[in-house]
Amino acid sequence: MSEKITYSERDLLYFRQWLCLDMKSVTWQGKYTEDFEKFWQTFFLPGISLSEMSKRFVYASQRAQVGPIGSWFLWLRDKFICYTFIEKDISLSLLCRELSLPTSVVARVIRNFFVDVFPHHEDFFNESLLVTSPISKNISITAKKLVSEIDEEINFSGSHDEEIMTSMEVTLYDDWSIFLERMHVDFVGKALDLSQVDSKDTFKRNIQTVANVVAVLGVSLFLVWAIEFGNKKYEKYLSEKISIYEPQFRWEDKGLKFTDSENSAKLAANFELDVEDIEKVDDTENYLGESLEDEERIGVESEVVLTSLDTLPKDFNVADSETSKFEEDVVSGYRDSRYGNTKVYRVMMRSSDTRGARGKLTTLLDRYGITQVDNVKPGLSVPGGFYYNLYVPRTYLKEFMAQVQEVDKAVIYESRTRTRRNPPGKNKVFIWVKSI
Repeated sequence: MSEKITYSERDLLYFRQWLCLDMKSVTWQGKYTEDFEKFWQTFFLPGISLSEMSKRFVYASQRAQVGPIGSWFLWLRDKFICYTFIEKDISLSLLCRELSLPTSVVARVIRNFFVDVFPHHEDFFNESLLVTSPISKNISITAKKLVSEIDEEINFSGSHDEEIMTSMEVTLYDDWSIFLERMHVDFVGKALDLSQVDSKDTFKRNIQTVANVVAVLGVSLFLVWAIEFGNKKYEKYLSEKISIYEPQFRWEDKGLKFTDSENSAKLAANFELDVEDIEKVDDTENYLGESLEDEERIGVESEVVLTSLDTLPKDFNVADSETSKFEEDVVSGYRDSRYGNTKVYRVMMRSSDTRGARGKLTTLLDRYGITQVDNVKPGLSVPGGFYYNLYVPRTYLKEFMAQVQEVDKAVIYESRTRTRRNPPGKNKVFIWVKSI
């Protein structure tokens, strides 16, 4: 067979059927069907190779800004890997080489898929797909060889009934349309070059940073100019509003001028003092303008009248730190809603051995008679770990939480919601086991 793995239009159509997508949920009751079809036709191009598909999945996961969209693309990539391994009947080594992914990552994806399909053969798949390096003994294993050894047939779909990714409303997010536009520009009419796309994105980010800096500097300079301009206008306004009186020497003889010393001596010798003119000087006129009469000015300090002694603080040293009666008593907590009527618990667990943690949690569920909520099966496998939605008997709640914390490192959060009330004698508990 050819070393280059490609997909025809029939292969891609069968893959979509094999996924069992709930199109009504994915497209939000058909409202965004056109957008999803545009994505599918652009992303899964007939005649495309497996190596090119691997680049496209890397592109999508790196540019999905919203967490749920990124998780959906990761789930879609894992399903495409399993579909290729089964339908193309290629070895694990060739699959890893075409995908440019580590052998351990691809082997783990295939193992998780087959364990979900054939849970009673979990030990067999754990041993057969324990491939940690390109020189492992099972590196050449194929899908047909796997199912033949357990005496089963390859007659199953790519998704099971309890998977939530098949009905995730990815088209409802605003970032979906943004991603669709960028993908159309980078995919259509040319081969995808991730390094070139990354360089272009880096250049755009640098341009945006420079534009932000220039905008900040521009606004700062404008504010400085505006303040200076305002100060000058206000200064001019004040100078026009305020009048300053200056002495008016109206008796000054503007015809006077400096003369030589000789002439001055002659004039001084001939000078005669006219006493009558001095007596005629009118001293009633104020040559400095309107005179201001002194007025008696009385100033008093303002006082605050206290109508009651109750208005005084209890202690002046702590007056500023007292809580106002108008302030709300806020209780810190993860997603706490003080108006909720139903108390629920969320357990966030991180584990390097999620399979072992899952087994221990299953034992605890049986021990304390814990039941599932709705149709969500306990230990549901989702990208990145396992998920539990449980009803725990209230009499065993404290003991159960203590046992859960002994399984692996976990943090327990208490919150209140507006959802329907818990059944009598039970509390709702969510557990998320995240793989690290």
